[in-house]
Amino acid sequence: MNPFLEKLARRSGPSMIAASFFTFGVVFLLLWNWIFDRVLASILVLNTESQVFEPWRTSPVPITMDVYFFNWTNPEEIYDHSKKPAFAELGPYRFTEHREKVNFTWNENGTVTYRLWRRWYFEEGKSAGRLTDKITTINPATMVAANHVKNWNYFTKRGLSHAFSVMGYEIHTVKSVGELIFDGYDEPLLKVGPLLGIDLPSADKFGWFHPRNNSYTFDGTINVDTGYNGSLGEVKSWNYKENIDFYTGKCRQITGSAGELYPRHRKRDSISVFSTDTCRSMQLDYKEDTLVKGIQGYKYSAQAGMLDNGTLIPENKCYCDGKCIPSGMLNISTCRSGAPLFGSLPHFYGADPIYGSMVEGIKPEESKHESYVILEPISGMPLDAVLRLQVNVKMSPIKYISMYEDVPEVYLPVFWLEQVLSISNDISWKLWLISHAPTICPVAGGIFVLSGFLVFAYVIRKLVNEMSHKRKRTIQFLKEKEPLNQSTNLTTRKLSYVESFIRN
Repeated sequence: MNPFLEKLARRSGPSMIAASFFTFGVVFLLLWNWIFDRVLASILVLNTESQVFEPWRTSPVPITMDVYFFNWTNPEEIYDHSKKPAFAELGPYRFTEHREKVNFTWNENGTVTYRLWRRWYFEEGKSAGRLTDKITTINPATMVAANHVKNWNYFTKRGLSHAFSVMGYEIHTVKSVGELIFDGYDEPLLKVGPLLGIDLPSADKFGWFHPRNNSYTFDGTINVDTGYNGSLGEVKSWNYKENIDFYTGKCRQITGSAGELYPRHRKRDSISVFSTDTCRSMQLDYKEDTLVKGIQGYKYSAQAGMLDNGTLIPENKCYCDGKCIPSGMLNISTCRSGAPLFGSLPHFYGADPIYGSMVEGIKPEESKHESYVILEPISGMPLDAVLRLQVNVKMSPIKYISMYEDVPEVYLPVFWLEQVLSISNDISWKLWLISHAPTICPVAGGIFVLSGFLVFAYVIRKLVNEMSHKRKRTIQFLKEKEPLNQSTNLTTRKLSYVESFIRN
């Protein structure tokens, strides 16, 4: 064997380290993307042992909900068509929400069924007012009752009109913030309505969120993908149905995330979120790349894909419920027992200008009224979410009901809410690593390859230096010990001795 290779073999420890580093680095550079994706897929699944289960089951950070009311300042002028309804915004009234998923059923088809238990707590110190503040707003009970019978016969409508008069109802009502949100207030029509054949909410009191607080049944039964099928967090059924009864065509389909988890590998196109509040899937379109705590994210916001009713996107016509209205208003009346309720972004942001022109006191601003979700694109995990929704009541003239016979057709803003959710610091560093994996992994592979090369180069250099040093010492030794006139045979023997010395 070559003397050099013999000496290299004697240093098998460093040589093996060099070869291992180099081989691992090359393999990692070629396969890191596949390895990383397999590891990520094994982590981003829902089961009782997975890392995402507890943050999904109960939010690790409080969710804030700010409620803003539109105080109606001129209700007495509603019959004067030269005057517009005027509103002044009051709020925010802040609540902290605690969510917890309960009543789990793990299904064999890779889904989990659960209910959502939600509790809200008022935070007066972070609010601009108290729950006792009085709000002047449209009377929702009379509006819903009148709208329900608008196509009935003359005698029924006159009878209801007389009942409104006898019971002392007006077109507006003045209630406290607490009564309008969670506490509710006594509403005689809730008891009288069913006797007249009017379909009104079956509750002891009326409140926009009554009796939602501390309830685990209000949002219904939700079934989502656990991620084993590759669609983590996507809603598969709601109340044991895969389609919604309130719409037709493709609008009946339940699609999109439940709002907490999303499938991996997001693109710069759009995402879909299913909302139990509006009984429909809502599309959020890609807007821009952005940074959240140093993590690259895709921002998806409510744009035409969500807000249009068929005027801009023909496929959305099936949400119209008969009559399509200008873009920017979501018809949720069929979802709410036929009540003339419509959803929009706050202050009609992003909506057709016709809505803002109907009333006074509306000032849409992108920074205050946009609704969006920011996702880390590799994992699909939410980095930041600001969800805003405004509730409006459509007021229309109704023949033979005196209170509404001469009113204008107008969409009256009632209140809007804002929910904010951001990732906690103990999760953000993990998402930072995931986000930077396309940079970290190739660099790590390159470091291993370079380390292997450097260790191998060090071993080679050391061997070369040792052999060179030995050769020099041997030659010097021969010069000092042998006379210059030695015979050729002796010289030959000495050279053989040198080669043997160097070899060993």
